[in-house]
Amino acid sequence: MNQEKIGKYISEKRKEKKITQEELAEKLGVSDRAISNWENGKNMPDLSLFKPLCKELGITINDLMSGEDVDDNKYIESLEENIVDMVNELEKKKKKKIRRLIIIFILIVAFVISIPFINYYYEFDAKYDSRVMKCEIEGNDIEFAATGQSVLNMYHTCRKIENESICFFHTTVSIYNKQRSRWEYFESMARLLEGKKVSFGSIENIKAPTSNIKVYYTDYSIKKVEKASRKELENIINNSYLMCESKEIKQG
Repeated sequence: MNQEKIGKYISEKRKEKKITQEELAEKLGVSDRAISNWENGKNMPDLSLFKPLCKELGITINDLMSGEDVDDNKYIESLEENIVDMVNELEKKKKKKIRRLIIIFILIVAFVISIPFINYYYEFDAKYDSRVMKCEIEGNDIEFAATGQSVLNMYHTCRKIENESICFFHTTVSIYNKQRSRWEYFESMARLLEGKKVSFGSIENIKAPTSNIKVYYTDYSIKKVEKASRKELENIINNSYLMCESKEIKQG
């Protein structure tokens, strides 16, 4: 079936009947946009609308499917062709629908399979909280601890600027651990602590390039810190939290 030809035919017959698109749409129980799409050849009327549409336009279903007034002498021939075309069209739509359902099914399965990986490997940034995050410096050694937090992923880097070591820590938590631990960042643990000694937590020990050390907790990723230019690094420092610094710097 020639969809564009059928659309023009619907438009011609509607205008012959002096019916507006809005009026035809109201009679058929569809939107005037649907009528416009039919007449522009974008869509075909639903099969259930063929009979009422033909009745309103004063044509036969065979005329509609042919996109023209069918000559009585060619009626049977035209009808047979239209029936074949209709069967083929329905078969195409059926295959298209099946393909769409298969794609949707594959996407759903892929999503379900990926959920465990997302839960384990997608990480949220954990904000700095001075109530549970502490650091200590001894010579070139730095210890960063998140008291009572055993579900954190800890990352760090040190940048040497002249004779100073500027070190950064950043922590994340996976979706799985965030759900399992049932806390929103460190609020719950901070309330539990209240000066009490807690026997578990996350601890990271690193060695700085020099003994002149400043340690920051940053919300920026460690990769970004490592790649930052001197100017960008200054901006990162200004937007990070100074946790501790060596005695030499304090005295200086």
